[in-house]
Amino acid sequence: MKLKEKSISFLISLIIISSMLFSTAAGSDTGDGQQEKVLTISMSTFTTLDGGFPSPLTLNPRGGGYVMTSYCFDTLVWPDETGNFIGLLADSWESSDDGLVWTFHLREGVKWHDGEPFTSNDVVFTLDYIKNKPLVTAVDASWYNTAIMERVEAPDDSTVVITLTQPYAPFIPLVAGVIPIMPEHVWKDVQDPAKYSNMDAAIGTGPFILEDYDMNHKSYKFSANEDYFLGRPVIDTLIHIQTSDAVLSLKTGEIDESNLAFDQIQALNGSDYLKVISGPSYSVYRLRFNIPSNDILNNTEVRKAIYHSLDCKDIVNRVLHGGGIAGNSGYVPPYSKWYNPNVTQYEYDPEKADMMLDKAGYQQRDKDGVRLDPEGNRLEFQLLYCSDQKSQRLAELIQIYLKNIGISTVLKSADMQTVDGLVGEGNFDLAIYMHGTTNYPGRMLNPLPAITGWNNTEFISLAKEQIVTTDEDERKELVNRMQVLIADNVPTIPIMYKNLYCAFNQDKFDGYFYTPDGIGGGSYMEHNKLVYIYGSWNGETLRTTEGGNRVTANSIGILVSLAIFVSAFIFIRRSSRRP
Repeated sequence: MKLKEKSISFLISLIIISSMLFSTAAGSDTGDGQQEKVLTISMSTFTTLDGGFPSPLTLNPRGGGYVMTSYCFDTLVWPDETGNFIGLLADSWESSDDGLVWTFHLREGVKWHDGEPFTSNDVVFTLDYIKNKPLVTAVDASWYNTAIMERVEAPDDSTVVITLTQPYAPFIPLVAGVIPIMPEHVWKDVQDPAKYSNMDAAIGTGPFILEDYDMNHKSYKFSANEDYFLGRPVIDTLIHIQTSDAVLSLKTGEIDESNLAFDQIQALNGSDYLKVISGPSYSVYRLRFNIPSNDILNNTEVRKAIYHSLDCKDIVNRVLHGGGIAGNSGYVPPYSKWYNPNVTQYEYDPEKADMMLDKAGYQQRDKDGVRLDPEGNRLEFQLLYCSDQKSQRLAELIQIYLKNIGISTVLKSADMQTVDGLVGEGNFDLAIYMHGTTNYPGRMLNPLPAITGWNNTEFISLAKEQIVTTDEDERKELVNRMQVLIADNVPTIPIMYKNLYCAFNQDKFDGYFYTPDGIGGGSYMEHNKLVYIYGSWNGETLRTTEGGNRVTANSIGILVSLAIFVSAFIFIRRSSRRP
């Protein structure tokens, strides 16, 4: 074969090979000629937290764990984009006039991921099973509140009747809309559900099927449930990963969506294909006191003095840079319908804080300016906080503010799970605690005695009363009184509430939203599973560098082939000129 003929043959081969390589890199084929629709997302605010195996009794009780479980499991009802509850496993429902009996009419034709039929017996089994195996035990406030259920019955395969021990105002959002229904045929012989993490433990009726969970990498892979009763998800594969730099990962296309802080949103300049949505959050950064174990912090006047020493408006600007608002002494954020503005306020007043500490008996100071108790001990506390950047900055500012009134703090950082553990054990003095809360008083306010150690009998009485009061005006008055007590006693200091932000590649997928009252009884995340049922797959577009022109997969293939062609042609021409 002549050199020219060999050259042409070689070039054609190179073009064919390059085209094959490019088509492989561009995406996998589903078998019917269509590219697989893969969406990769990240919860950047949970980079140190494992959401746990996604079954109803092994998930991590923070919001991220519930989201993962909700992909696989359905509840009887579920909130939509407007916050209204629609039927999932239940087609319709009604309650008796006294609010004690709830009847749910189940959707027909629903199947578990393994093909077994879903019936009312599965609902009865689930509610009875988890009643004695609660994940969280806070009074009147848990992921699975079954304590108010007297009995659950199934008169037929498509009807469930739940009889309560007393009226329960938030029954729909905090019970029917929270408890994931489990398959009896999988769980009936499981004696220790907290340790059961076989793959069949994730069998549910939900829109996604678990394909892989990696505890070490905190990653999840889900595939679409082809037979989901609300319709097949618009994506084929949903992948959750962790990333140390969400902004960079979004820009490079490593991930397609992530929740972000306000300052991270500012770093997305020029990324027109990244759509940003925002909304108010019930995520609170608060200063927690070890009231039961520390005699000094058990003094209400000391806690009030500490409140007056903190400039919360300045703190929120320095830490969140405009991405949130200062906390409210009554604990309920101002954008909640339950907010009571008529409570005691604690303006920044270090002089007043000094006078209050003097009056409380801590007027003496050592050579460093640290106050002393009557026995000569320094007012020095350990301040525990999570090791993320914002919590660290907040801890440093609190340390400075407290030093100004003669209180010394020793900073101690740890990852989120360690902080949760130390606080849960009562092994701390002061702690900066960041967590989501909710717009439901039964979960927002009722747990305060349990999560602060502040056992105010009047507050506990009001908490019990408001939860069984179905008249909303009467309930609002009770909740107002609860906020007054919180502000007057300062069991905790809500320093600031952060806003919610997320960014996603709208050229690939669009449809994210924030559910007004959250999902799962108050998880304020953009990952409502209905997003993946009713959202829009817009196809994948490949890009050059950040801020550059967008190019299609075909054009990239042509450019790659041409580059190889030119390089090969130059090589052959040079070779042909050699003696």
